[in-house]
Parts: sequence; C-alpha cells; structure tokens
Amino acid sequence: MDHFKLKPGLEPSYQITKVNFETQTLKQKPYVQRQTNRVSYYAVFPECDNPIQIVGLQRDTIEGGRKPYGRHNKHSIEDLAVYSEIDYLDCPFSNPSWEKPTGKRSPSSPLASKMLVTMQTQFDTVISALRAKTGLAISRNMARKLLETYMLDEGWLYRQATLNNLPWILGESAPALPLFGQFIQDNSELAQAIRAKYPQVILEPSTIDPRLVQIRNKPGEFIKLSFIFCNHHQQIINDSLQETIDFLVFKDSHLENDGTVLRRTIPILENEFTNRIKKQKGGQRDTRLLALAQAVIGKYAG
Repeated sequence: MDHFKLKPGLEPSYQITKVNFETQTLKQKPYVQRQTNRVSYYAVFPECDNPIQIVGLQRDTIEGGRKPYGRHNKHSIEDLAVYSEIDYLDCPFSNPSWEKPTGKRSPSSPLASKMLVTMQTQFDTVISALRAKTGLAISRNMARKLLETYMLDEGWLYRQATLNNLPWILGESAPALPLFGQFIQDNSELAQAIRAKYPQVILEPSTIDPRLVQIRNKPGEFIKLSFIFCNHHQQIINDSLQETIDFLVFKDSHLENDGTVLRRTIPILENEFTNRIKKQKGGQRDTRLLALAQAVIGKYAG
C-alpha cells in the first residue's frame, strides 16, 4: 500500500514518502512512537480505516522495493485508530492473494457505519459529484430514487464500497432509470451524443437554468433512453488501488451496437470526493438535499 491518512473517516490521503509523512504528522505521537529497541511509524489506511505501520521510512528495504510502504497493523493504536478485523478482511490489501468475498459486509463493520453517516451528512456533495461527471442534472426526485434504492439494497454494505467512492456506489446500487423528461447539462458529452445519434429526441432549453436542457420526444416519435452505472472495477497496480466505473446511456431495453448512446469509463480518483467536500465547506450547502437524505435514511435505517 502506498497511501496513508492521519485519522479515520473521510480525510485526505497522501502518498507514502518520507517528506509527506514527516510534513503531515510533524513526527508526533501517535504517528511516531519509541519502542524498546526501535522507533515505529503509524498512520491510517484510506481504504479500510485500520491502523497501518509505515515500513522503510528511514532506510531502504528489499521487501519494499527501496521505497517506504504501509502494512496493516493488526491491533489498535491508541489515539489513532481502532483495529477492525471485519474491515481488514474486506480490504483488498489484506493479503497478496486477496479475492473479494461473496455477499455483503457485516452490518457490524465500523467502516460501513461511517459510510452511511457520511451519505447522510454529505448527500448534496455526493449528488454534486455525480452531476459533474455524467452531465445529468439529477433532480431531487431522481436523487430520492437513487437514495431509496441504495437503502433498500444496503449499498453501504457492498464489499467494494469505501468512503472515497460513495457517489459511485449510490449510482451502482440503482437499476436502470429513464431519462425522458429529465434535465441534462447542455454542454455535456451526453447532450452531444444524443444530438448526434437521435435527432428524434428534442433537447428543450430550460426556462429556469440556461445551462440545462430537457429530454423530450418529437411529436409522433418515442425513443426510450435510460442510464445505469455498471462494471465497477478495482485493481491493485504497483501498490496503488486503481478504480473505475462505467456510466452507460442506452436506447430501449437492449444493448445492440446501435443501442448504446454513451458509454463513459469514469476513473474514481484518490481524494477526489474529499476535495469536493473541502470546496463545499464554507460555501452554500443544498439544504433540501440534506433534508431529503435525513428523511430517507431515517426511514429505512431507523
């Protein structure tokens, strides 16, 4: 593993280097601890929120390929992180031959609980991330449908769910949703694809927001457009988690070659969601989306 963060929860992560570790931790406890015959270096792993030990920080290691790296620390570190065996076993970095277990996480997973709380407190940011990457305007009604399906299917218990990929797990948990009558961003790749492939579809300018257009059919025409999020892929490459998900817009209920309107593979980048939350702080929050999340999550989780 090649990234660390300073505490559990939705926090920025940093590449494991001597400079980054010393700059971020200021070489203080609980990150640097003197043992009987050595000095140990600790942090938190972004994917599972468990404590890790930083190896090779002060000297090259054959095992680490002459660069420092992290490995799970299978006990709690006081004032830093509580170790969870449940979340360790679900972590793709738990062992070199790890394969994703079948089924869902245990409901007693501390990480799962954090994801559900974060979905509620950051729901407006989650929707903002989906809007930015897809071109969908995502009305409150659509946001409600997405969240209700997430709750019904217990998306926070998905094995591949992390604090960093919350927006995409929300999308992944949903079935195909129709685009007819929905607003999309006029300058988006999605709008361009619809105009190029289906002139029978009208993209009607919004009377409220000039940046948006509404998907409608021409009189006498009917084309059903829907979208899904699929093919969520996670792979460890050179000690780093590489993650993508596909945003797929299609015509009717089949996927023949001419039925695909748009297929976009979206990279899920480290810190992207955390950085979006940082930008939201101090700015105007969408209180209606936050109230919606509180009501829906309270209904299904309460």
